[in-house]
Amino acid sequence: MKNQKTISLFICLIAYYFFFWEEKLGLNLFIFNFLLLALTYPEMPKNKITFLLLAVAFISSISVLLINTEIGILINLIIMIVVLGYNLLPQINSAISAGLVLFLNTVLNIRHLATPISNILEGMAPKSEILNRILKILKISVLPIALFLLFIVIFQTSNPIFLEKTLFLQQAFEVFIKEFPTFSIPRTAFTIFGYIILSGIFFNRKLQFGLKFFTNKNTSLKPLTYEIGNEMFQTVTISLLGLNALLLSVNYIDIQYLWFNFADTSAAEMSKLVHSGTYLLIISVLISIGILVFFFKGELNFHKKIKLLTSLALAWIAQNMILIGSVFIRNYKYVEMYGLTHKRIGVCIFLILALIGLLTITWKIIKKLNINFLFISNSWAFMLVLLVLGFVNFDKIIAENNLKRPNCDLEYVKSLSIHAIPSILKYHPELKKEDINSYKWHMKESKNHTWLSWSLMDYKLKTTK
Repeated sequence: MKNQKTISLFICLIAYYFFFWEEKLGLNLFIFNFLLLALTYPEMPKNKITFLLLAVAFISSISVLLINTEIGILINLIIMIVVLGYNLLPQINSAISAGLVLFLNTVLNIRHLATPISNILEGMAPKSEILNRILKILKISVLPIALFLLFIVIFQTSNPIFLEKTLFLQQAFEVFIKEFPTFSIPRTAFTIFGYIILSGIFFNRKLQFGLKFFTNKNTSLKPLTYEIGNEMFQTVTISLLGLNALLLSVNYIDIQYLWFNFADTSAAEMSKLVHSGTYLLIISVLISIGILVFFFKGELNFHKKIKLLTSLALAWIAQNMILIGSVFIRNYKYVEMYGLTHKRIGVCIFLILALIGLLTITWKIIKKLNINFLFISNSWAFMLVLLVLGFVNFDKIIAENNLKRPNCDLEYVKSLSIHAIPSILKYHPELKKEDINSYKWHMKESKNHTWLSWSLMDYKLKTTK
């Protein structure tokens, strides 16, 4: 088993070395993810959760191949971290715990970086005293040498005087291994980084720190054996009554002026409704979620008048959902007047996540669940939202929306990534893709790329006239 992990590590390290250096993420990331999942699968428990997570990781990898947006690549990396963290500790309770497990295991593995190399040498070397001594020296020296080389590269890059004084080391090193055609000091540092990450993936150090936090799946609150006093109950009741009354007035104004009579609103009022307050309302929703979590974290769930508190809390949640609707309308009107941007899309994504948060809090209050339930349920729900977002071509959506507008800011649309180019050419056939800066930069970068950087988006762009 030990040798199997070592072999898997070096297979992935070789693939990492040749797949990613000076390449764009595309087909290479898809193949590498498939290789990682295939080599870690034997260690995973064979159950529904494993197959579901593998399916999510594979689907996310497909989004990189087909859509190939920066946000899609980032989402794929996050999902792979979750799946690989689950491989290290299948008892994890949430997606966040899985990511933390992988991070901590990688940190713990730094002091064992020589282990995979020593495993290879132990299998190759005959049992002799001299070779055992050599092996022992190698075990001791691998980590110090790796760290020494890594920090030389960092200091040479950040300090030109240090680079000048130590250039002889680089030159001597290059002469020493000049027969290796793909060698360079930056690529060596790149490879060391990959080796550290892969060691954390394949060699499980059996975490003890934070183990209870990572594996605690208990979501139920324990009934109390004593009677709860009325002081806290009265405080929460008065707070929720006051907040409900206040939010009711805000929602009434929004519904009256924003939902149904927006056309009759004056320019000054419209500006205040749409431009001012959107982000403050977002903060209000976040604070509202925090208030409910604080109020219903423990003993109040078992008060004899809990039905009254539950009714007030559900009313508060319902009003916050109305508030989310108002923020969405404000954002929509903003887009209607000024066009679509990444920030305005971000507001919509936040509203979706906030709505999920309010729904899970509703369930927590009704079923008398603890904060751990919110942590677990929301982390998995948010990961599924990220999976869907990985297939969304945001720059194309922004370009399509804005280019239909008579007062479109064409320069802004042209400043978007290459994903906007087909839409630009569709609405402005007089333009040539060769004249768009993003295309020029893309073609300049593509000269150094191979088939490993292939993606469907690049292929479509090249075939677009």
